[in-house]
Amino acid sequence: MAKEKLCITTDCVCDLPDYLLKKHNIDLIYFYINTDTGRFRDRDEITAQNVFEYYANNGQKCVTTAPMVEDFNSFLKKKLQKYEEVLHIATSDRVSKSMTNCITAIEQLGDAGKRVKVFDSKHLSSGLGLLVLRAAELLENGCGCDEIIEELTEMRERISTSFISKNADYLYMNGRVNRNVKNFCNVFKIHPVLKMKDGEIKLNSFQIGDYQRSALRYVRKELKKKNAIEKEMLFVTHAGCTVSDRKLVRQEIDASGYFDEVLETNASATVSGNCGPRTFGLLYAEKRKGKKE
Repeated sequence: MAKEKLCITTDCVCDLPDYLLKKHNIDLIYFYINTDTGRFRDRDEITAQNVFEYYANNGQKCVTTAPMVEDFNSFLKKKLQKYEEVLHIATSDRVSKSMTNCITAIEQLGDAGKRVKVFDSKHLSSGLGLLVLRAAELLENGCGCDEIIEELTEMRERISTSFISKNADYLYMNGRVNRNVKNFCNVFKIHPVLKMKDGEIKLNSFQIGDYQRSALRYVRKELKKKNAIEKEMLFVTHAGCTVSDRKLVRQEIDASGYFDEVLETNASATVSGNCGPRTFGLLYAEKRKGKKE
């Protein structure tokens, strides 16, 4: 049986809904969540809500790890049996060992590994997802692996990946801020805004006061520059948000009347475990410079 030409794969932290993965024939490799009670495959065996409930019940250990070299080795071997080439689009190398482990697995595959390429997205969550969808679109339009990588290299500089969290508790638990910062945020109702910059998750700004009002200010700040955003797709990716939170944010976005499609998605346990409940983000691609409507 003749092999198909190219397969697009990615990490489970792309936070793409199942129907889009199926539609575009995108396969996932899984991260792990390690707790006191065992190791679980993100998305497949554990969700963000499971992580929140675990901490709420005095869970002490919750560590995320990238797919291991052995995972990639097995995963890629299966793909190469069916496809001539594989392009794996990885979570940012600065926040995960996914890309490093993938490269090691490729080296272990010998000559077969020459048929695999790995691309550093410099993003995670739906920021990674946007790049994966673009790669799938290019593949469906007949582009080859090198053409896709060239396009993604340009596009990743235009992706905006940011989130607002209710508090800094999970940032503290994961070592991103110290105890004084956590306590200060709780006392003064300060809500951190995180943003991917140069492939790293960085504290970008704060919103102060009532959480829902702060969330709306975050949305309005992002939408203020909407004319510089590609209007085809906006992701609203959330973790443990209330129905009221989600409704409020969606109403604000819909009122702008700007986007062709707004996709609400659930953040993976890996992403959620680093920012905590009642976290959401707007993730999108900015327009190319000089592009007109």
